[in-house]
Amino acid sequence: MSAIDLTDPAGYRFWVEERIRFSDLDVLGHVNNNAFGVLFEQGRVGLVEACEAFHPDLPWTTVLARSVVDYRAEIRYPATVRIGVRLLRLGNTSYTLGAAIFTGDTCSATQEAVCVIVDQKTHRPMPIPERLRVSLAAY
Repeated sequence: MSAIDLTDPAGYRFWVEERIRFSDLDVLGHVNNNAFGVLFEQGRVGLVEACEAFHPDLPWTTVLARSVVDYRAEIRYPATVRIGVRLLRLGNTSYTLGAAIFTGDTCSATQEAVCVIVDQKTHRPMPIPERLRVSLAAY
């Protein structure tokens, strides 16, 4: 896991806001762990879209290769959460994002996600395109 404190909102430059849906709840009345995964996905996809890296005409795409989540506090309905996303590592064919879900000032969960750039035709990893590398480095 990263040495960076993912629970500190000051470390994020990219944010997405999401509303908790009633269907996100489990039998105990708090947000289910699967819903946390969807919230983190919204953050990751939002950042990649901001980097102009999700277009059907691109010869490559980004896939999630690894996800590590630490659950820190429950979220109850109704709620609006903020998802912060930042770059942790930039490799040759992959990059690692750090993210956190905040309800108010409370960090409810953190994630480290390894994303791999994959050639659309061969479905094999390929080097991160330079324009994506530059865009990601801003975060």
